[in-house]
Amino acid sequence: MQEFTKSVTVGELLQVKRLHLELVCGKRYVHREITTPSINRPGLALCGHLDHFRANAIQVFGKGEHAFCAKEKPALLKANITKMLGKGRVPCVIMAADQDPFPAIKKACLEADVPVLKTTMESAAFVAEFSRFLDEQLSPVTHVHGVLLNVSGIGVLIRGEAGIGKSECALELIKRGHILVADDVVEVQKRWGRFLVGSCPEMLKHYMEVRGLGILDVELLFGVGSTLDEMAIDLEVVLTPPVKNIDRLGVEQKTSEILGLEVPCLRLPVTPGRNLAVLIEVAALNQQLKAQGIFSAKEFSRRMLDRMKRVTTKNNASQA
Repeated sequence: MQEFTKSVTVGELLQVKRLHLELVCGKRYVHREITTPSINRPGLALCGHLDHFRANAIQVFGKGEHAFCAKEKPALLKANITKMLGKGRVPCVIMAADQDPFPAIKKACLEADVPVLKTTMESAAFVAEFSRFLDEQLSPVTHVHGVLLNVSGIGVLIRGEAGIGKSECALELIKRGHILVADDVVEVQKRWGRFLVGSCPEMLKHYMEVRGLGILDVELLFGVGSTLDEMAIDLEVVLTPPVKNIDRLGVEQKTSEILGLEVPCLRLPVTPGRNLAVLIEVAALNQQLKAQGIFSAKEFSRRMLDRMKRVTTKNNASQA
């Protein structure tokens, strides 16, 4: 799996309606790229204190920063902002709460080739919304071969060799009321550095390819409720050819790794007569129990060991 990262330009930010942004100055520099989902409130940097300053982050000026700038001497303010912008490659400066930047701020930014924007949103609300947007756009992404579905509220990624029956199994699950996210190619993104979200590339949305049937439009066949734009990946099910040695109890929770994060993994041998759709349904429900701290296989194993210990103790006592 090849991992890649996305980027977004300052100019593209201006097209995002939910951020309510407009350009104040620096139109020539809106091509600057944002490559990390990092936002910073300058705070002490406006006083010239640049230790631990996040030099490559977007700088957001809230009401507190604006009030400080109003009291600071323009020449000193410009000098401190110039130092601040010279520490790294700040993509842009954003004024929150519909505040206009002071001339010293504009001049320092233009000299550093940094565009200045402003938003009508309050700083706290803007930072929260902007952080979500940047995480969606810039988090690491990879593509995996498989099918992703929402099965009883659990994101199940079905993988396996070509021709083993992934799409046929997924089609049966859709018939049983579960929801398709992506078939054949699943775009997986690591959100907030701690969980995985799968989606479908735009060209393939709500389409499936089933051997013998060809390309199917799932949304037209089963209704708009049969597809979903994205889903967190909670469980990976790998369809495999028949194997001799297989874990009968399922005590050990196996995992696979995607983008550096571990995902619970279950291997299902494909043999004639097995209803894989039902097995995956049950696996999804069982994963819900595990998420609640209920691990049936471990509980069964514990009870068996306890019983064996009691029987052994009783036999030893009777022989004494």
